[in-house]
Amino acid sequence: MAKIVATLLTVLAAAPAFAQDEHVGIRVREWHAKMDGHLSSDGEIFGGTDINFTSDLGLDSTEYTSEVQAYVALPLLGKIYAGWWWLDRSGDEVLSRTITFADQTFTASTTVKSEFNLDVYYLSYEFVFPSIPVGEVVKWELGILAGIRLLDAEASIDSALFSGHDTGTIGIPVIGGHAALQITEWVRADVELMGLTFSYAGRRGTYMEAYGEIVAQPFPWLFAGIGYKHVLLELTDQSGSTDFQFDITVSGLYFTAGVRF
Repeated sequence: MAKIVATLLTVLAAAPAFAQDEHVGIRVREWHAKMDGHLSSDGEIFGGTDINFTSDLGLDSTEYTSEVQAYVALPLLGKIYAGWWWLDRSGDEVLSRTITFADQTFTASTTVKSEFNLDVYYLSYEFVFPSIPVGEVVKWELGILAGIRLLDAEASIDSALFSGHDTGTIGIPVIGGHAALQITEWVRADVELMGLTFSYAGRRGTYMEAYGEIVAQPFPWLFAGIGYKHVLLELTDQSGSTDFQFDITVSGLYFTAGVRF
């Protein structure tokens, strides 16, 4: 992905200056994210324990999480966004209590290796209202959003003797709003909030996302900046032979950069 972005920047740098109105954009985020929450898996034989990611499994480190996004602006119609962000956490911990996960029981004082992987794919449509100028440079932009988030999660807990593994998937429709402020010709600020709770066919999920960022635009086609993003996710998947559940919050500062033309 880094090579692709570098190639795009090289090509665009050699081209003439683009118009201020954007039609296509590509961005990446590197998110220094901390994860907190709970996990459980009720098996066919035993009920599962409510497992804490931090106190039970030691998955409390703050690590980088990546996101890739592309969008296209359609004249008079709005913008369509497509993207993907992913979360991978793993760790080793000596259990302070006995837990059961996916029909496997791990006793206290056992050393376990745990992994939690989450992929979030998304597609959103934004209807953008006409811009509101304030003075010669400052400009407000407001939009309403509707889309879908597809959550695909996988968790495993392993010891020297036992191995527990479970997965869950759900698609969640979301709605929300977006506001942007062009502070100067070179500086822009954005805030966005969206989410919803939804259930169907043995699955139930909640997705809530909020972020705020400020970016510099040294050229009309290039931007880079910093922001803060907070996401709340809950999933219950009872569609298979086991009941897989988790609820997590993921939050932290991120760096973003991209091109638009």
